[in-house]
Amino acid sequence: MLNYRAVSYAIFRITVGVMFLVYGIEKFQGGIAATAEGMTKQFGSKLPSVLVSPFAHVLPFAEVGIGVLLILGLITELGLVLAGLLMLALTFGALIGVPAAVGNNIMYSFVIFVLMWGLDNNRYSVDGLIRRKR
Repeated sequence: MLNYRAVSYAIFRITVGVMFLVYGIEKFQGGIAATAEGMTKQFGSKLPSVLVSPFAHVLPFAEVGIGVLLILGLITELGLVLAGLLMLALTFGALIGVPAAVGNNIMYSFVIFVLMWGLDNNRYSVDGLIRRKR
């Protein structure tokens, strides 16, 4: 029998994972150095560039990694915690550099909260397969 909550959760989890994956891939396509340079220009006068540049270089890898974890439902809890921490960092930067982006970041953070809240419904995932085999 189909578990509608679990199906809904899987669709929501995968959608958020695709969002992270696409954002990360876009940064790779634009070039990591160009992405880092753009972020350093945007935030360098407001935040120490010694922090901005490394963050900008790691960001595409983090987004792709989180996206893959969420799409597969593999170590979903860790993926969601990392997503939440990433959104915290991005929101902090947005408060200082791009206040208009704060609302979107808060919305994404709420979505991550909902996914963590409903983690018990994470049946259709690699994690769910592993749990069922035990």
